[in-house]
Amino acid sequence: MIKDLSKDSVKYSKNNQSLKIAIVRANYHQDLTKSLEMTCKKQLVKSGLKTTNITTFEVPGSWEIPLITKQLAAQKIYDGIVVFGIIVKGETYHFEILAQQCSRALMDIALEFNIPVIFEVLSTYNLNQAKKRSTGKYNKGIEAATSLLETINTLMKL
Repeated sequence: MIKDLSKDSVKYSKNNQSLKIAIVRANYHQDLTKSLEMTCKKQLVKSGLKTTNITTFEVPGSWEIPLITKQLAAQKIYDGIVVFGIIVKGETYHFEILAQQCSRALMDIALEFNIPVIFEVLSTYNLNQAKKRSTGKYNKGIEAATSLLETINTLMKL
């Protein structure tokens, strides 16, 4: 069962004004990844982030997300990174390889650079599942913003 995210909302905090966030968005299934990005940005701004402190980097597909994410993490400019991509299962094993390697690489980057990397590369069995999770009340962009801010807040307390 998919969670209705429409009632989840980030809380405004003056502390969020100085945060710098990077978003890495795959252009494959661009209509869906752009919806995830826009929803995430809207939530981040609602929480107090300045629009000018949110920077989006586009890549061709999900395979390229870890490389750009690693470069951004290494710069030590950003307080957190959110990644958006869509991987839909086809007829070959490609889906499993891509989803697994992308997720593993992003976890490694988060741990290596001690930066939150919020993983919203949706791996679905069909395009309808991806659409459901990228639009309306199930849009994972909401969850991405909330997870990012909560993780940054926890790290600041350590």
